[in-house]
Amino acid sequence: MKLTLLGTGTPAPLTHRAGSSYLVELDGESLMFDCGPGAVRRLLRSGVSSTALSHLFLTHLHYDHCVDYGYLVLNRWDHGSGKIPELQVIAPAPAARMTEQLFGKDGVYGPDLAGRTLHPGSHFVYEMRGGVLPRRPPVPEVTEVSDGDVVDRDSWSVQAAEVVHCQPYLTCLAYRLNTPDTSIVFGGDTAPTSSLTELSQGADVLLHMCHMINGLVDDPRITGCCSGHLDAARTAKDAGVKTLVLVHITEQLERPGIREKVLHEAAEVFDGQIIFGEDLMEVPLGRIEPIKVR
Repeated sequence: MKLTLLGTGTPAPLTHRAGSSYLVELDGESLMFDCGPGAVRRLLRSGVSSTALSHLFLTHLHYDHCVDYGYLVLNRWDHGSGKIPELQVIAPAPAARMTEQLFGKDGVYGPDLAGRTLHPGSHFVYEMRGGVLPRRPPVPEVTEVSDGDVVDRDSWSVQAAEVVHCQPYLTCLAYRLNTPDTSIVFGGDTAPTSSLTELSQGADVLLHMCHMINGLVDDPRITGCCSGHLDAARTAKDAGVKTLVLVHITEQLERPGIREKVLHEAAEVFDGQIIFGEDLMEVPLGRIEPIKVR
């Protein structure tokens, strides 16, 4: 199994941080968790084609977690040339309605899809890529999930748990990916909550939102829906995870000396491995051994 951080940023645009997105490669499959701004470009930079993806999991429908959904589906469909199965999408409601509004006949991309399925020039390109007419539009297969649901496949399963972020306007989920050897928790966006702690029990890796520096702000409007570095550390400690990965990084955490302060203070709470996430970083799934200098 291989875990790559594709995007570790927030809604605030940063050239070196795409929106939330993570890639898992295992047993010949590629799974993406969230699909924020720039995720598809980061996927290509990681060396993985969009056509290799079999599943997309969305934690919630804030744009910094899903705005590249349309691009991903269209790019994968266009270059798949009718030779790959439809993308399996697992997400909270109303993902099915959003998908129809994007790719349906009267959807946002309806005119584009009409041109690509009906115009002779598009037929030529399609056939040159190995496609066989007639060309049909993409129809992502959406499964809407909620708290407690489990998605089972031959070599892995994913369990969903509702976390606390933007309810009642958006349902927000965390996911736990389990294989016979490894477990990874994608915390999504959340304030501290027992549901994430329970979902994360004994996990090998926990990807946790680190949107702010705890102690600099105490307004409940933000502390009631987002987490800071100490919140992440406490969840990791209480859940007994092996590795904590800080993601959803804001610019304030990257000022000189601040990153070191955040890691030091988090380490005073959680004594496991802590990683400050960066785009295109491959996260070790076991013990991180120091490099010996000779």
